[in-house]
Amino acid sequence: MALFNDKLIQKVTALIHDQQQILHNALGQSPMLADTTDVEAPSPLQSDLRLLIQVANGAYARTHATGADVQRIELALQHLLALLLGNPLQYPVTIPDDFWQTEIGILVSRVRWWISADELITISNAAALAFGENTQANRMRITRAMDKGQLAWIPDPSIMNPQQNKRVLRPQVEQLRDQRQLPE
Repeated sequence: MALFNDKLIQKVTALIHDQQQILHNALGQSPMLADTTDVEAPSPLQSDLRLLIQVANGAYARTHATGADVQRIELALQHLLALLLGNPLQYPVTIPDDFWQTEIGILVSRVRWWISADELITISNAAALAFGENTQANRMRITRAMDKGQLAWIPDPSIMNPQQNKRVLRPQVEQLRDQRQLPE
């Protein structure tokens, strides 16, 4: 049995539609009517969600995926996160820890692991990579960067302890290291 199904697509579409209505009201515009159940003509969001659900449910084998497949899935994930976490100021948003316990959070985590499993590293590895040494002080600097939204983190589903299951993307750590933008 699949972990995710079309009910999640309807749930996310409804959440985003509700937010759209709030924005329309704030701008003094008339509310938009939308049919979120139209199966024959899915919206780009619904198409992205269907693809992400297939990945999270294991319908795509990472070993057989082409570069174009990975890019298409990464783009779909970016679009979803931009809609869920976007804000008018375009300021980076830190994802609350509780998000990862929700159905949408689990979907995002599974897809991110599918896309980036080889690039996700522990906080200890990030500290050593960024500062040349895995010390408590350097791990705290990495944790502060995560708390400030400078480094995105993804939970490792194989580790139950929330203090030990956080992983960051190696390219993000390298970029912040090279730009010398990690907190003291």
